[in-house]
This record gives sequence, C-alpha cells and structure tokens, in this order.
Amino acid sequence: MEVSWGKVKELEGKEFNYSFSVNDEGFLWSEKEDYKDFNLLSTTALLEELFRASTELLEPYIPNHVAVVSSARINHIAPTPYGFKVFMKIKVIYVKENKIKFFAEVYDEMEKIAEAEFKKVIVNRIALKRRTNEKSSKII
Repeated sequence: MEVSWGKVKELEGKEFNYSFSVNDEGFLWSEKEDYKDFNLLSTTALLEELFRASTELLEPYIPNHVAVVSSARINHIAPTPYGFKVFMKIKVIYVKENKIKFFAEVYDEMEKIAEAEFKKVIVNRIALKRRTNEKSSKII
C-alpha cells in the first residue's frame, strides 16, 4: 500500500488537539538528580509527546512509511507540575512533497506553557532499515 499524498496534502492548514497527563516519572525533568525534586514536566518529554501526536496523525496516510523528525524548535515558557493535564494544539503548516511542517501551542490547566515548530520527513520504512543496517555494518 502506498502513501496517500493527496490525503496528506489535505491536512495542510488543519488543527488537531491532543492531551496527556504528567502522571509518570518518565515525564519529569531529570537532567540532574536533584532536578527530580521539582516534579516538573521536562522539555524532552514534552517534545516526545508532540512528536508522538504528529505520528498518530500521519500514520493512517503513510502505510509502510515512517515520519522522521528532521528539525525542531521549542520555546518552553512555563513549568508544569506532576499531576497536571497538558493540552496540545498541533497545526499542519505545510506539506511539500514528503516534508511536513507543524506548529504547536501547548497549555496546561493554568496557562500556555510552550510553542513548538518542527518538521518531519516521510520515508519508506524498509529503505530506512536498509540504510541503518548498512551504516551499522560499517562499524562492526
């Protein structure tokens, strides 16, 4: 089954809403051991949730392909404590060939906590595995 490029292009300009709860230690800021005591959502976890949501959005249209993050920029402007719910508005800014640009606004239960812009490239799953295996075999 091939990519539905026309359907992917139809996503351009549309907004999608996602949410998650900061209810697992894996979401917490932990660059240093004592940072864990703050019990705050990490920027890394926030980006991962944005990327996961955009993947869920694209998957129905890209069988046998994957959406690889090629660039990302985030402005994490407010802390979110453990236990809070997070709401993400993700907009597809453009679709150009196999490249897709997203913009996201992120809120917790109290305020806006972040804005992010990221790009993904749609690549064939088998080709990606082949290229990875070829690269890995060169260092063994």
